[in-house]
Amino acid sequence: MEQENFITKADAFKGFTQLRQILNDCIENPRSYKKSFLDMFAEVGSLAMDGNAIAQDVMSYYYKNGVKGLLPENYDLYMQWAILAAANGNEFTIEKLQFFLNYAFQEIIDSDKLQQIINKNDIDEKNYVFVLGNLLCEGIVDELQITAQKLVEAPNVEVKYAPEKLRSYRRAMDKALPKILDFLLV
Repeated sequence: MEQENFITKADAFKGFTQLRQILNDCIENPRSYKKSFLDMFAEVGSLAMDGNAIAQDVMSYYYKNGVKGLLPENYDLYMQWAILAAANGNEFTIEKLQFFLNYAFQEIIDSDKLQQIINKNDIDEKNYVFVLGNLLCEGIVDELQITAQKLVEAPNVEVKYAPEKLRSYRRAMDKALPKILDFLLV
């Protein structure tokens, strides 16, 4: 299966690390920058809105734990940015979401049409995490109608992790899974 927006794990990690370092430097050495962390973060948000899957992953990273005194932790924005980055082909993000996605991977592996899926989509042991993870995240994006625009416009309020929050993403994956299986068989 050929992916047009594929960002290798190495390239995604390198870009993520560089962008995170700039934002971290802005937090640690604010006088060295002409912009505040929040201004720089907004610029990363603009990149993310333009479809930059590395910037989307960086947005996810900062919302996961927040930045004390600057940006509140927001579990929903963390998950949605990560899912969007993965749907947009960021292999590094897909790998980070692998634990969340494993249930759906197993459902696909348990399919009685697995061999047909593998053959039809050129899936192998080296690319299955990316191919399936990318498709699953695309399905979740569709189910939840996640857009970068909505995420950038979302209020920066604290939303802590809670099991029911994770269950809402799992339900979206459950709804997307049959559609993905159909797509893999077409």
